[in-house]
Amino acid sequence: MREKIIYTLDNSNRLIIKRKGKTIIPDGRFGMEENRLFFWLNEPPALRRQYRLPRRINLDGRWRLNDERELEIVSDKYADGRLILKINIISASHDALIFGVNQIDNQGQSHLRILKLSGSWRSDAYNRINFIVEKKVLSDTLIFKSEWQINKNQQIVYLYETADLKTKAKIKNSLIFEGFWQINSNNRLTYIFEQSRKSRFDFRVQLETPNIYPQKGVIKYRVGIGARKERIKKVIYLYGEWKFSRKLGLIFQMDYGKGKIMNINFSAVVHFKKENEIVFSLINKINEPLGINVIFTHRFLKMLDAETFLRIKRTQRESGLEAGLRIPF
Repeated sequence: MREKIIYTLDNSNRLIIKRKGKTIIPDGRFGMEENRLFFWLNEPPALRRQYRLPRRINLDGRWRLNDERELEIVSDKYADGRLILKINIISASHDALIFGVNQIDNQGQSHLRILKLSGSWRSDAYNRINFIVEKKVLSDTLIFKSEWQINKNQQIVYLYETADLKTKAKIKNSLIFEGFWQINSNNRLTYIFEQSRKSRFDFRVQLETPNIYPQKGVIKYRVGIGARKERIKKVIYLYGEWKFSRKLGLIFQMDYGKGKIMNINFSAVVHFKKENEIVFSLINKINEPLGINVIFTHRFLKMLDAETFLRIKRTQRESGLEAGLRIPF
């Protein structure tokens, strides 16, 4: 019968090995290869031979993010069925989660290792942020349960707290996701990552303001984040400037800061509501209504784009005030 080795991690991220009735706390460092964590022993060959320890210990298991924003590796070969790795989340790219592991060695010295998990970002049915860790067999899901917000540059930011390993003081952290917004459905709001075909958030939302006056330059959505018992309800705001395309479609031009301007393009069905109002009912690429009505007064439309105003007036005369005139984008 093969002798069982038990691994665990203490609060200083030191690896503890129990074998032959003894407890060993070896010096070494963590590393990552193909989303598998390993520990490289920095111990003399004599000690490794004595306890029959390899130079590299693979710490396999299922990845999970606990409520304290610590990474867990779940497997029955660990004490309590899991290893708890205390981390500092550093950044999120379109295909990776980058984090730091602060290790305290046997001499009390601190060493920081920067590691990376590869995968893709998604949102779940509760509008929570998820990271899918890619593996050869089954992927693992890290669930970020806290609230996300939109910052001044209209990017998604995830806010959370961690505790310093030595002082135990609370540290406020933020994780920024760089991307841009798209509106493709009446009950979904999509956030697309830059330079990625895999990562995107599709949030379930409810339109807060179906009737929009373009001079205000804002679209509002109501969203709930989290499971039912912990759900946070809030209103999110998308700010932009309304413009016309060449074919009389509408463009919502959003400023993401640092000179980055991105457009949300819409087709529309135009209604001549009153003598002084024109309503653009927005539709998506497959002609489904988005529930958004952009209402232009004649005066504001003329100030915004005199040429477009004249084209619409000409169309209005030709249609005989017929509602439902479709203007493809």
